Amino acid sequence: MFTMLTDGSKVEIRAIAAQDASMLQAFVRRLSTRSRHFRFFSAVVELPMALLERLVNQDHRRGLALVALGEQQGSAVIIAEARCVLDEAERTAEFAVAVADEFQRRGLGIKLLKTLVTYASKKGVRRLFGEILADNQPMVALARRGGFEIQTNDLDRRTVIASIIPPDPGATLG
Repeated sequence: MFTMLTDGSKVEIRAIAAQDASMLQAFVRRLSTRSRHFRFFSAVVELPMALLERLVNQDHRRGLALVALGEQQGSAVIIAEARCVLDEAERTAEFAVAVADEFQRRGLGIKLLKTLVTYASKKGVRRLFGEILADNQPMVALARRGGFEIQTNDLDRRTVIASIIPPDPGATLG
């Protein structure tokens, strides 16, 4: 699926695939130290191989993992990744979103977040949530724009929890 960003650029959003491993690793390396810290809660420079393999080999029955592709010097590159992992027993899902620094504030994060909410709704999820570092104000603001409530995490004061009850997939908006 192609989507237009607020600056008029067009990007492709699709499910992640196993062959995206090197592109995903390159995406993480290109993120600023601050963005990597916000996404992974640590100062990783690159993903450990086991984590990289787990991220690109998403079990489609247990969640959704998306990448947004842009172009850099004539080649396709990952410019964002978003995912939610289902907990069927609890009927919840946890989300995460990361957008390359140079593509932030162009509307891509909110498009990915809304796609995850729609997916969660279709899967019958009762609560979609994400743990965000409290000082990650851009992500907190993005979650609020997406309709998420923000609450202090009593288990870890460094973080907040953004959560939303996805709409009933059978409900009509109007």
